[in-house]
This record gives sequence, structure tokens and C-alpha cells, in this order.
Amino acid sequence: MKNQLSPQKYITTKARMLPFHECYVNENWKESGMANIYISKKMPSGNFIVGLFLVDIYCLGLKNTFYQFNLSSVESKDLLKKFIEHYDSKLPPCDIALAHNIIYGGIDYAEEIGFKPHKDFGITEFLLNPDLIDDGIDEIEFGKDDKPFFISGPDDNTARIIGVLNRTVGEGNYYFMDSPDEDYEEDEEE
Repeated sequence: MKNQLSPQKYITTKARMLPFHECYVNENWKESGMANIYISKKMPSGNFIVGLFLVDIYCLGLKNTFYQFNLSSVESKDLLKKFIEHYDSKLPPCDIALAHNIIYGGIDYAEEIGFKPHKDFGITEFLLNPDLIDDGIDEIEFGKDDKPFFISGPDDNTARIIGVLNRTVGEGNYYFMDSPDEDYEEDEEE
């Protein structure tokens, strides 16, 4: 019996060499500040590895990422359909270089202001190829109006994030919004 690699070991040792199959990003990522990226790679078996990336281009960088391993074509299409329905957004095909620019640019921006990428990026980064980053990365605005813009989400530790922003960029040098339904303003101590 042949030894099989675990999904994590397969991804970290072989996935970077696999061909990209599909790439999608929500069409409103620039306006919303959140990019929902779906990337699939085709395995020699004909099955797919899918990586999902949630990138906050305004502040926190790579907020979430995970993968699905060894999916059939039907399973891959079902996952894409669920991904689209979950984010209630149009998800048009995306140039793979643009996806890399968003992901790596978001990570770099967030690290500059004190935030690390999601812990599972240690695996999903192998579904990417940093060599695909191109000059288009300079066309993407990270932050909002030249400042970090933190939009508090339901899973965010708001006090910790505000504390990091206060230490790294200083009070009044970022925007904060408790919910996406509010207008944003510069942070001010009350």
C-alpha cells in the first residue's frame, strides 16, 4: 500500500506546482473593503483543491482563510455556489494576478499596522504563487483615504484591534465603524 500524504502535507509540498483552475472575487470588493476570493487548483487525479480567502483591504488584511481538499468537479461547483450565496454577492471570474495582489497587498498593509494574517495561511499560502504579484498591486488602495479603516465585525475583538491601532498609527489616524450600516468618521476619544 502506497503512503498517502495528509491534505496539509500534500498542499505544503505539492500544491504550489499545480495549475490554477478557477479564480473569483466579489465584484464590490473595492467599495466594501472586503475581498472574498475563491481559487481552485487542479490535481493530477482531476480533482481540485479550493482555497478561500477573506481579505480586509481597509485594515486587517487576511481575516480568514481555509481550504477544501480533493473535491470532485461537482463538489467544487457546489462549494463555489455556497460561497456566492453566503456572501450574497456577484462573484465574477478574476485574473489570478489580481487575486494575488489583493491577498498579498492586504497582508503587507495589515502587517505594517500590527496585524498578522489568519493562522491557516500557513497552509493556504501554498495554493498561491507570490511570483504572480505584479505592478497591479500599486493600483489597489489599501486603507481608506490614506488611513486604516476598521469596520468591526461580529467575530472581531474590537478592543484589542483599537488598542493595536492606537499603538501603531496613533489615535485620530484611523477610521472606525461599529457596523457597516453607519457612516465612518475619524476615531476620537470621548
